[in-house]
Amino acid sequence: MSAPIARIAQMILAAAFVAPLMATTQEAEQRSRTQGLKETDRFVKAGGRMTGAVAKAEQQTRKTLNTYNALVTRPSTSMKGDYKNLMKSVDSMNERMESARQTVAEMQEAGDVYFSGRAQTITAISDPALQSRAKRRLDDSQKHFTRVLYSLRKADESLEDFGKDLADQIVLLGSDLTPSAMIAAKPNADTLNARAAELFARTDTAIANANAYFQGLKAAQ
Repeated sequence: MSAPIARIAQMILAAAFVAPLMATTQEAEQRSRTQGLKETDRFVKAGGRMTGAVAKAEQQTRKTLNTYNALVTRPSTSMKGDYKNLMKSVDSMNERMESARQTVAEMQEAGDVYFSGRAQTITAISDPALQSRAKRRLDDSQKHFTRVLYSLRKADESLEDFGKDLADQIVLLGSDLTPSAMIAAKPNADTLNARAAELFARTDTAIANANAYFQGLKAAQ
């Protein structure tokens, strides 16, 4: 191979190596202007949908439990009608549970997109000290998100478990819808209510912590 041809080949190889690096840098610079803000906004909105879905599932579970308590603890002149209303409340509870489960599952993907984009944006920072600081903040935020998502997922799973047990007790009532059966169900109702108090408190804490986290990611208006 002649010397000119060899030099041309070297130049082509060098260009092939440098081009992807330049493209990555240019993409990071472009992301730093607009994409990062957009992805943060989408991530925060997704977090709001998630906490809202879990909160609605909890609220409907509370409502169903209260309706169950009313049937068990207070004399009723229309037990069949009250029981039908209770079954409708159970259906709504199950729908809210399903919505919360899907929303929590989708949140991990939203987090992956957000943190991946944020990491790419950081590569546009030329100052090593500033880039290192940005990476530490990214790492801290990602760990915080992992804790937030874990707590909400566990709360959602606990709500579902409780909802299934509550539904079982309600089916049991339907099999023997009599005043004496309501009296016999009182100990089970007491157990459910004690369990619910702890569950709802834990769920409220998980929701509050998640809301605080996502609120902290919002840019000042």
